[in-house]
Amino acid sequence: MIEDNSIRRSYNSPLRSQQLKITREKIMHAVAELISEGYILTFSIKDVAERAGISYGTVYRHFPTRESLLNGLYEFATEVLEQDFSLKSFAFDELSEVIKKTGEVFERSSTILQAFTMVLATNNIQPQSRRKRDQKYLDMVKKNAPFLPAEAAKQAAAIIAHLHSSLTWVTLRQRFDLGAEDTADALEWVLKLTIQDLIQRNEVYKNQ
Repeated sequence: MIEDNSIRRSYNSPLRSQQLKITREKIMHAVAELISEGYILTFSIKDVAERAGISYGTVYRHFPTRESLLNGLYEFATEVLEQDFSLKSFAFDELSEVIKKTGEVFERSSTILQAFTMVLATNNIQPQSRRKRDQKYLDMVKKNAPFLPAEAAKQAAAIIAHLHSSLTWVTLRQRFDLGAEDTADALEWVLKLTIQDLIQRNEVYKNQ
């Protein structure tokens, strides 16, 4: 009998995990839609439940406050980005391919990322995941341009991080009405110019 229960728990666990994942995604998409429609300061747990098509109690068990819903959105958006964003070799040449991949993710998950960007701007919040990603950019600059002064490396990392962000993507798409391909091309173009300049400046400092 004990063996049967153990087998049953083992069998049900993946299904339960999948159900929890689906529920969480429904909640996050509902939050993103409400924020994108202008309810960033006024939406409630009840609003999220109604939009997601699930019970108030279910939402409350996962996210008992507005703040926990917003934190959940940060984490969810970061997970969406991390599916394709990765600086594995920390090489400048890697950025072009990363931009193409994240551009596809931005388009595919535009509502989530727009809401994520709006929340970050409105609440002036710095999630831990963003700090880690910023550090990756700084490490990349230091590795590829090791002779740059520390302050110049920090400035370069800040510019690259800003160019390769959901905020910049949303700005180009919404304010300037650029299509997805044009946006990706524009960002790749500017990043290449930035990288070329960094390499040249690194050589200057190296020979001083």
